Amino acid sequence: MREGAAERRVREAFASVHAPEDVKARALAAIEVRRGEGERADAGAPATSVAATEPRPSRPRARRRARLLLAACLVVAAVGAGLLGLAVATPTAYVDIDVNPSIELGLNRFDHVVSARGLNEDGEDVLAATDVTWMGYEDAVLALSEGMEAAGYLTEDSAVSVTVSCEDDAQYGAIEDASHRCLGASAAEVSCSHASEEEHHAAHEEGLGVGKWRVWRELVDAGSDLTAEDAADMSVRELSELLEGTGSTSGHHGGRHRGQAGHD
Repeated sequence: MREGAAERRVREAFASVHAPEDVKARALAAIEVRRGEGERADAGAPATSVAATEPRPSRPRARRRARLLLAACLVVAAVGAGLLGLAVATPTAYVDIDVNPSIELGLNRFDHVVSARGLNEDGEDVLAATDVTWMGYEDAVLALSEGMEAAGYLTEDSAVSVTVSCEDDAQYGAIEDASHRCLGASAAEVSCSHASEEEHHAAHEEGLGVGKWRVWRELVDAGSDLTAEDAADMSVRELSELLEGTGSTSGHHGGRHRGQAGHD
């Protein structure tokens, strides 16, 4: 059966819709079922002329097929837009940045900040002055770095801990590189490491960023009676120096000093 120009145009539009192939296939299958039902109904109608028996679709039938395909395009486009919206809004990585302010950023698969929250009072103050939601990660960290410098939190003597909870190695690598580039120019030391989902959850249960939580746990294991609440008010540098005073060394805080190249 010859395809009409309207139907051909709609098919081309349908093919151009960006959506998962299984979604498009199911939509097309449903269209074919509906079209078959329409053709059987047309076949049962009495012929009114010789022209009606010719092997080409009537205009009403072609219009019906075009309308069905157009509806499929709209449905698939809506589904595709919904899936894209879900991908844009869903975090695939969580980044804890600990200096004295402790901040958690949630990043989507495109490395844009979709959530930001302060894990202590200083972190809340920094975010109140610097809205980084929907920024790319590198731009967000630069803005936070400038905000922390202006507020006196980030100095040439500061140590910064960046911990990333993420299952995508490529995304982790991009976050690590951007963290060192953006924070290394202002701080004496920047460490970046991977955090498990369990560590991420346990740290936040205590009201700490993962970097501070790791050092605090080592202090507790070394016999310190420092509380998590007290640790939250201390800087990463202060916690590290306290740990050094116990004779222990942190296995998680060996970071890259400012100006170094390469990965930790």
